[in-house]
Amino acid sequence: MTDILVLGSKDDLQIQHLTSALRDAGAGPLIVNTNSCPDSLSAVCEPKADSFALLVDQEVFEIDQFCSFFWQRYYPPATRNAVDSKNALSSLSPLFYHRTEHWFNPLPAVRFHQAKPVQLREAFQLGAMIPETLISNDMVRLQHFCQRHERAIIKPVFGGSHTVLINRDNPAAQLSVSSERLPVTVQECIEGDDVRTFVIGSRVFAAAIYSDQPDYRIDEMAYAEAIVIPQDVEALCVAICLQFGMKWCAIDWRRNSKGEFIFLEANPAPMFCRFEAETGLPITETLVQALINCD
Repeated sequence: MTDILVLGSKDDLQIQHLTSALRDAGAGPLIVNTNSCPDSLSAVCEPKADSFALLVDQEVFEIDQFCSFFWQRYYPPATRNAVDSKNALSSLSPLFYHRTEHWFNPLPAVRFHQAKPVQLREAFQLGAMIPETLISNDMVRLQHFCQRHERAIIKPVFGGSHTVLINRDNPAAQLSVSSERLPVTVQECIEGDDVRTFVIGSRVFAAAIYSDQPDYRIDEMAYAEAIVIPQDVEALCVAICLQFGMKWCAIDWRRNSKGEFIFLEANPAPMFCRFEAETGLPITETLVQALINCD
């Protein structure tokens, strides 16, 4: 039986879906929730012996018995304070640095996603078109950017909230997101359709997502439809995934009225169940085979 470590919570519906598919394919997934450390999850590390194991509900799992690792979500250890949490995380660190080429996706790729300004620059250098963008907390420059564009959007630099259109008549109210005037991302609004591409190795699956909202994630009427994308965009998807240190990802684009694809971001731990259900694209099957046959 193939052992695959799945990082996340047993209550996560996507993890339930993926682990069920892995079992159907003959694999033996183990769900590891880092929030259960130190209560029911412990690390057993002997650096001199180059040995590391996880103790999950008193059952020992040697790290070398796993052929691949799937990152759904990391939860901070359930400790009393920040210092204890950091100690618990440090004890688990050998897990995240073990055979990083077998992680879907490794820790550096997850951290790189959090550096979205760098993602944009790297994608642009690979040949992707990107929106005119300003990331700053300087109100003068932010307002000048909005004045230069007929329509602009505002979104967080890191994440945690949705994209909204900027009121051109009074942008200051939206740009001053807090009394500390925290940095924000403002971009030109690209008229067109959202497109999401899932990349798994050299395979690319694409769908247009139709919505009349600036952020389709808040639109209950939004729906996805499988599409065929140009070969050069498909090749760019694979190149971006590799350049960003990922074995699989979801890339968000805007397809404008000219049919051009404008890169927005690449997500190393995307949700895919609803996307797959609406489009019929074989994401689960392809991902399962990639995890089982990881080399």
